[in-house]
Amino acid sequence: MILAVVVMGVLGACNSRQQANGYVSELTSADSLSIRMGNYTLLKYYSERLGFNINYPSYLVHQELPETAGRQELFMMDDVSVSFMTERVDSMMRSPGQRMMGMGADLVEVTDRYSILRGVDEDWEYYAKVIEDSTRLVTIILRYYPEHEDAVIELKDWVKNFEAQ
Repeated sequence: MILAVVVMGVLGACNSRQQANGYVSELTSADSLSIRMGNYTLLKYYSERLGFNINYPSYLVHQELPETAGRQELFMMDDVSVSFMTERVDSMMRSPGQRMMGMGADLVEVTDRYSILRGVDEDWEYYAKVIEDSTRLVTIILRYYPEHEDAVIELKDWVKNFEAQ
């Protein structure tokens, strides 16, 4: 529920459910979600809210969030979004991963440094990484409609390999 409230609050701009142009019978580089996602460069953005650099794919657009959004950043394209959030380790009862699992997320991978989860929140599927360091938890959540599963494969790899620096 907390995940849904936090992420859905900042995703009001993308509440229209549209069929991606990449799922038509004839694809061109001008109208395919998956083709546009396949051709990108990494852009560097330093987040003062989070205190680290985010090297994000150029097909995502950084969204300006109000001050009330707290320690989070949001990047979007069409019906795909990636949000970044940080929390201090000593300021929480349950970690973001525990909260997601409490809402039905599946634990996909666990290391001593991070965990990967996936789940469904209303009509959205999500793929998340929770990174733990000595003072904070960094949560990256990729959200997309199920029909975009094939188009976000590279973006899932990017989330999995992301390191907060």
